[in-house]
Amino acid sequence: MIKLISAQETYSIRKEVLRKEFPDEPHQFKGDLDQGTFHLGYFKENKIVGVLSVMKNGKIAQFRGMAVSERLQGLGIGKKLVAFAVDILKAEKIAKIWLNAREKAVPFYEKCGYKIEGEVFIIKPIGFHYLMTKYFD
Repeated sequence: MIKLISAQETYSIRKEVLRKEFPDEPHQFKGDLDQGTFHLGYFKENKIVGVLSVMKNGKIAQFRGMAVSERLQGLGIGKKLVAFAVDILKAEKIAKIWLNAREKAVPFYEKCGYKIEGEVFIIKPIGFHYLMTKYFD
């Protein structure tokens, strides 16, 4: 089941998955508490096992902090979170979604219809990323 959650409820999964190798890096993101931001949680047996944060700015939205518990990756949870967020954003007439994808996440986002824009870049200390986008009519 997917439902809206608070920013604070995303932190444990972000820390477990996105900051595992960098425990001193913040798992709280600038914009987490902004009015145009919402957070989704995927629940299995009443426990959050996947998260996605969406930051809206006018007709553009950014995906941030997508994370699924490692033991449950590859089971479609991330795809369901992305689709759920897209349904919300389409209803709000969003024209574009963008995200900074880690190099290893690029194939996942490509399967979801996102395209690479530009060259690879580094977000220190995390590593190589690609700007990916999806446009809507």
